[in-house]
Amino acid sequence: MDALLADLRYGLRLLRKSPGFTLIAVATLALGIGANTAIFSTVDAVLIRALPYADPDHLVMVWEDASEIGFPRNTPAPGNFRDWMRLNRSFSAMAATRGATASLTGDGAPEQLIGRAVTPSFFKVLGVAPLHGRAFTDQEDRARAQVVVVSYGLWQRRYGGDPNIVGRTLTMNGARYDVIGVMPRGFVFRNRDVDYWIPTSFSPETAATKNSHYLNVAARLAPGVGLAAARDDMRRVDETMQRLFPDANRTLRSTIVPIAEELVGDTRVELVVLMAAAAAVLLIACANLASLMLSRAAGRRGELAVRAALGATRARLVRQMLVEAAIVSIAGGLAGVALAPAAVGVIAQLTPRGFVEQPASVIDLRLLAFAVALSIATGVAFSLLPALQAARASSLHDAVQQASRATVGGRSRRTRDALVVAQVAAALVLLVGAGLMLRTLANLRAIDLGFRADHLLTLRTTLPPSRYRPLERLAFYDRVIAEVRALPGVEAAAYASNLPFMTTGSTIWVGIEGRPKRTDEARDALYRVATTDYLRTLGVRAIEGRLLDERDGADAPRAVVVNETLARTYWPGGSPIGERLRFGAPDGPLFTVVGVVKDVRERGYQQLLKPGVYLSYAQTPTTWAVPENLVVRASRRPEDLAPLARRIIERVDPDQPIAAVRTMDEIVDLDVADRHLQMMLLGGFASLALLLASIGLYGVLSYAVTQRSREFGLRLALGASAESVMRMVIARGLSLAAAGMAIGLALAWALTRTMQNLLYGVAPADPRTFGAVIVVLMIVAFAACYVPGRRAAGVDPIAALREE
Repeated sequence: MDALLADLRYGLRLLRKSPGFTLIAVATLALGIGANTAIFSTVDAVLIRALPYADPDHLVMVWEDASEIGFPRNTPAPGNFRDWMRLNRSFSAMAATRGATASLTGDGAPEQLIGRAVTPSFFKVLGVAPLHGRAFTDQEDRARAQVVVVSYGLWQRRYGGDPNIVGRTLTMNGARYDVIGVMPRGFVFRNRDVDYWIPTSFSPETAATKNSHYLNVAARLAPGVGLAAARDDMRRVDETMQRLFPDANRTLRSTIVPIAEELVGDTRVELVVLMAAAAAVLLIACANLASLMLSRAAGRRGELAVRAALGATRARLVRQMLVEAAIVSIAGGLAGVALAPAAVGVIAQLTPRGFVEQPASVIDLRLLAFAVALSIATGVAFSLLPALQAARASSLHDAVQQASRATVGGRSRRTRDALVVAQVAAALVLLVGAGLMLRTLANLRAIDLGFRADHLLTLRTTLPPSRYRPLERLAFYDRVIAEVRALPGVEAAAYASNLPFMTTGSTIWVGIEGRPKRTDEARDALYRVATTDYLRTLGVRAIEGRLLDERDGADAPRAVVVNETLARTYWPGGSPIGERLRFGAPDGPLFTVVGVVKDVRERGYQQLLKPGVYLSYAQTPTTWAVPENLVVRASRRPEDLAPLARRIIERVDPDQPIAAVRTMDEIVDLDVADRHLQMMLLGGFASLALLLASIGLYGVLSYAVTQRSREFGLRLALGASAESVMRMVIARGLSLAAAGMAIGLALAWALTRTMQNLLYGVAPADPRTFGAVIVVLMIVAFAACYVPGRRAAGVDPIAALREE
C-alpha cells in the first residue's frame, strides 16, 4: 500500500509538471466517457432494463396482417378479437384496448386527457396491479359502469398525490366517473402520455363487428408455449375463421409480435449505431492518448533506465505508468460524468413512446458504475502497451544511447503508426455514417408534401359526444372558424378529422357505383372529413375539377374530392370526375367526385402513398371521422395567433379544453426528428473523431521529425532539396492515412448495412458518400502532414553537422 501511495504521489507530481498533456488527456477522455455514459443511460432504459410487466418475455401483441392495403400490423376488429379469444390454444389471457379522450372539468382549468378503454383482463395480462385501489371487474364492464383508473402522472399533476383519490368523482366529458385505482409510477403501455383507463363496455353489436378495425390486442403466452408454437396455432385460428366467416375474414391473417420488439422498433438500431459511434470516438481518444504516452515514455527512457539500474523491477515500472494513466482516466471519468447530464436530455429524445420519459440526470448507481468501469477500462487501454514497451526498453545501455543521440525505436514507431491507422479507419466509418444520415435527411426534405406547411397553426379541440350532437358540433365549428377568420393576419381557417403527418391510418372501404369489387381488389382509402375550406387552407392544389367549398353544405348534393393516387388506381388514363362513390358499406349514400387533388403526404415522409378521399362534414355529420383539429393559414407568424384562437374557443365554450397547439412545420419536423437527431449526433462524433485522428497523425509526424532532425539535416547538407525532405514527411503521413482509409472503407462497407432501416433514398454503400468522405479525409490528412513537413524542410544542416 505504501508503494502504491508513493506511485500516486509521484504520478501526480509528473502530471502537474506537464499541464498541457494532462489537460488534453483529461478533456479528451471526458468527452468520450461523457458521450458513452449519456448514450448508455438511454440504452439501459430501452434495451437492457426489464420491461415494467410481469414476465415480459411471454407478453406479445397480436395484429391483423393487412399488407395488401399497406398495413402489415393492422388494428384488429372487435369481432376478430372475440373469435381469437374463443379459438386460440396458445394464450393464457388476451386483452384489447382502444383510444379514448376526455375533457376533464371541475377542480381547475379544463384539461384534455388521453386515455384508453380496456377490457377487464388488461391489467391481468400485463401482470401489473394498481398502486392504490383496484382494477376493473367483468361485472363493471358488462354494466358499463362509469369507473376510471388514473395514471400516476395525472394523480400527481392534477391532484397533488391526494391519498384519498380512490373514491373521488371526476367529471369527464360531462359524465361522472368514480376513481377506483391509481397505476404505479413508471407504468406505460405503448404511450407514456396516457392519463386514464376506463372499461371498453362493448355492446353485443360492437363486439361482433368485423369491418371496423381500431383495437390494440395484447396476449400472454400460456406456460410452456413458445413464440413459434403460438404463431402456428394462430395460423390454424386464421384458417378456421376464414372458413367460418368467408365474407368478412376471407383474407384474414394474424401476426404476433413480442412486446419488446413492438415497443422498441427501429430505435434499437438507432441506439446501437450511436453506442458504437460513441465507443469508436472513445477508442480513437485512447489510441491518441496511447500515442502520446509512447512519446512521453520515449522521453523518459533515461529516467526509467536509471530507476531500473537502481533496482526497480519491470513490474514496478509498469505499475508506475499504469498509476499515472489511472489518475488521468479517473479524472476524465469524473469530468465525463459531470458533462453527461447535458447530453442525456438530448439523447433521451430517442426513447420510444412506449417507455417512461428519461430524466435529464445521470445520478444513478448503474450509470455511475458504468462510468467507473469505463474509466478504468480506458486507462488500461491507452497505458498498458506504452508501459510495457517502456519497461522493456529500460536498460542502462538504452540510457547511455539516449544520452548520446535520439533514436526512433522500431517497435515504438510501428505501434504509433498502427494507432494512427486505426484512428483514421474509425474516423472514416463515422464520417460515412454521418454522411449517409445527411443524405437521408436531404432526400426526405426534398419530397413534395402536396401542401404548404408554412404559416399554418394547428390545435385540437375534442368535443365530448355527450355535450355535442352533430348539429351542435357543426355550429361550434362554424362559430370558431368565423371568429378566427376575422382575426388580423388570418387568410383561412378550417376543421379536419386528421391533419397530414398525424396518422398512417384512418381508412375506409370505398365502393364505386357500377363497378362490383373484384375478389383480388383491396378498396381501401384514407378517409378525411373536414369543413369545406380545409383543402384551400392547407394549400392543396386541384389538378382536375375543383376543391370542396361553401357550395358543399348540408343541403347540397353530396360531393367528394379524391387524390391522384385513387384516380390513377381506379381510372388509369381516365377521369373520375362525375363518378359516384360510397364509403364503409355497400348500401351507403353515394358521393359524386367533383375534384382530383395532388397527393398529400398524409402518412408522413416514408410511408407509401395511398388512395384518399376528402368529404365535407356538413354532408357526413354522423361519421366516425369527427373533425377536431383546427388549422389556420396566417400571413404572419402563426405562433402569434395561438393565444387569440385560444380566447375565441374559451368564449364559445368555457369548458372546452385545448390541446396540441403547434405549427404544421413542427408536426412535419417530428416525422424526421429521430433521423435529424441521429444525424446531428453522428455528425458530432464524426467531427470529433476526425479532429482526434488529425491530431494523432500530426503528433506522430511531429515526433518523428523531432527524432530524425539530425537525419534531415544531413540529407540537406548532402544536397537534398527542402522540397524532397518535405515530400518524404508528407508521403509518410499520407501513406498512414491511406492505409487507415483502406481499412475504414472495408469496415464502413460492412457496418453501414446495419443502418439500412434508418436510410431513405440512399444505399448503405453509396459511392457519392464514400467518395466525399475520402476527399475530406485526404484534405485533413494533408493539412495534418504539412506543418511537420515544413518543419523537416527547415532543419538547419550546419547544426546537424556540428552535432555529428
